[in-house]
Amino acid sequence: MATIVLRSVKGSPLTIAEADANFDNLNTEVGTKLATATYTAADVLTKVKTVDGTGSGLDADLLDGLNSSSSDTSGNSVVTRSSGNFSANIITANLVGNVTGNITGNLTGTVTGNATNVSGVVAINNGGTGATTDSAARTALGLGTMATQAANNVTITGGSVTLTSALAIASGGTAATSVNQARTNLGLVIGSDIQPFSNNLTSLAAVTTHGFFVKDSAGTAVTRSIAAGTNISVTNGDGVSGNPTITGSSSPSVDFIVKTGANGSGDIGQSANRFAIIYGTSTSARYADLAEKYTTDQEYEPGTVIVVASAGDAEGTASHTTGQRVLGVVSTNPAFIMNDDLDGQAIALRGRVPVKVVGPIRKGQALICNQDGKGICGDTINSFAIALETNEEQSVKLVECVIL
Repeated sequence: MATIVLRSVKGSPLTIAEADANFDNLNTEVGTKLATATYTAADVLTKVKTVDGTGSGLDADLLDGLNSSSSDTSGNSVVTRSSGNFSANIITANLVGNVTGNITGNLTGTVTGNATNVSGVVAINNGGTGATTDSAARTALGLGTMATQAANNVTITGGSVTLTSALAIASGGTAATSVNQARTNLGLVIGSDIQPFSNNLTSLAAVTTHGFFVKDSAGTAVTRSIAAGTNISVTNGDGVSGNPTITGSSSPSVDFIVKTGANGSGDIGQSANRFAIIYGTSTSARYADLAEKYTTDQEYEPGTVIVVASAGDAEGTASHTTGQRVLGVVSTNPAFIMNDDLDGQAIALRGRVPVKVVGPIRKGQALICNQDGKGICGDTINSFAIALETNEEQSVKLVECVIL
């Protein structure tokens, strides 16, 4: 900077040379400064703005072209209040560090860290639940029912499950809320469908030998088997290899046979499958006549009087002439049949038997044969029976008689 000599400093008037030197110095100084054309208000303001900030010593109403304010006012620069807070409509910035306080409005960007006391709805695509309640959150996330939550892949470990209604049998439940009803629904009624606990069964389970399980008089489970006896053989008596087979001897040896049941019931052998020879002593018979098998020329009704046939292969035929010699009478119920295996009809030879009689007859009168196989009252050397009852009818009827 040029030096200017001032009279006040010198204390005496300046010389012409000193005055000239001062003008030269002023011209030189002014010539090196701003040109008049660039020395405008806008140029000065621009140059002032280049030196703003801390330490510049400047105090102005505008900072970077904005008014300062501690309230949410459009076009103003934000400054803190005495409380340390400031207000703004939208803050666009990258915040590094913790944000302590409330954020009212929309937060656009990425939040890294934890956020507590968030009021409002955070969208699902922003990491939220899209809801403000737990039930609404489950609905928004598709967690309303277990069917939505992979029902085929549910694992319950520990704890308990409480149902509001009985689980159906088709779903693996018992369709009941009590033990007794569950057994009923499952067809497991004790004593009806399943065996209740039994000490006897427990005792049987302890038996290790083969055979049939029985309980002895002491209540102990034991095994038994079917043993062979006199005239009886047994195969697989313990039942291990199959069903026991009991076979009676075809020629048993017995001291006696004891009959059971009502008197007069029961048979030995069958009518179509008879024994060959029975050795014994008979003390009674069901019926009253002794008969023998004879062939006849036709099948005659019981009570028909039979004589010896005079022609043909048959041995007997119905009487056809009064007073013939009589062979016998066709038996109604023979007590004993001789030659039973032969062909023919059982002809009663002796004993009580119904006889076809024509005309009246009195008890005790003798009978002789008549035509068409009938008897008639008559007493000759060929009388064959005696009437045991009286019948005055003229027509043909059966009369109880005894054959002589």
